[in-house]
Amino acid sequence: MSINTIPTDKDLANISACIGEGWELLSVYLNINEQMDVDGSRVYKIFHILRSWKRQKNETMKLLLKSLVEAENTIVVDWELMRKILGYGKEVLLL
Repeated sequence: MSINTIPTDKDLANISACIGEGWELLSVYLNINEQMDVDGSRVYKIFHILRSWKRQKNETMKLLLKSLVEAENTIVVDWELMRKILGYGKEVLLL
């Protein structure tokens, strides 16, 4: 998948598994208004936030990765797992 494409729901589901502690602030870093009134696991709630971001912003994977890098001091992202799943991580932003 190209970094310049809009992520699919499957991509967002996979990325959800890579986001850990501090995830509750994800909507702040994605600059969306999202109420967390959905039940389910942490991964499902993160997926819900990411899908709302996709619907509201319709942005590329590159912008999503940039937002996650900006949030690194607050939100834990398992970049190694993301590399295994997507084939790349935040290093693509340096290219």
